Amino acid sequence: MKNTPALNFRLEPGLTHGLVGKNGIGKTTLLRMIAGQLDSSGLSVFGQDPFDNRAVMDRTILMGIDAPLVDSWSMKQLLTIGRTRWATWDEARAEELIARFNLPNKKYSALSRGQKSALGITLAFASGCELVLLDEPYLGLDISSREEFYRVLREEQGRRTIVISTHHLDELAGHLDTVLLLGEHPLSGRVDDLLDAVIEVKGPAEKMAQLKGVAILSRESTPLGERILADARPDRATAIFAQAAELGLTASEVSLERAILALEAFSPTEQEVNGSD
Repeated sequence: MKNTPALNFRLEPGLTHGLVGKNGIGKTTLLRMIAGQLDSSGLSVFGQDPFDNRAVMDRTILMGIDAPLVDSWSMKQLLTIGRTRWATWDEARAEELIARFNLPNKKYSALSRGQKSALGITLAFASGCELVLLDEPYLGLDISSREEFYRVLREEQGRRTIVISTHHLDELAGHLDTVLLLGEHPLSGRVDDLLDAVIEVKGPAEKMAQLKGVAILSRESTPLGERILADARPDRATAIFAQAAELGLTASEVSLERAILALEAFSPTEQEVNGSD
């Protein structure tokens, strides 16, 4: 991972975790480290160093559009990888998902981008692995296949630990329990806590200037006044909403993606604070 500060995080078992960050920040690299494919000094999976560790790798699967599957093999031939690789393989689940995604028995190289993604999803969840790592699994999926993926995801939640690398945070937000952000200011937290961490306040500039003790993550001038994203951590949301109401300002929650973007850009040394407590 390039120029990324040391990470300190724990992925709770049985939950679904979103892995986010800018392109090139190291999301795929981290997934490969968790999967035991790359040296992972300092990383523990199932209480062990995962790198080239059969005890960990037998319980883990990593799938995505760049999965190294054999181009000349048909879909049914590729399923033999799952049957021979994982003792937990669920043949009935595999056949069910093939039918639900309407996957043809073609050579892997002849499948569309979306069909390759759907096959990766099928392999991931038919494997029966306790830890499922999905690297942007929705790429190329059409609308109906995308909705099918979310249905499958709901079915699997709670049955295993799922980590999804994604650039579509708002679309996935309702399916995630936590988010891990990689970047200059890495952070992790439960989705509900991250949503509560950022509040948008907007109104006339003269009224906005009367806000006191509000830490500002971003500020924008508009024809109707000003708009800020306020840092509501820790437990400041109620106070911010109350102060905004008293001043006749509009305060509202923001989407998960906007919250993460605001927190990602946040630097503690540059934080602006309106007034004082």
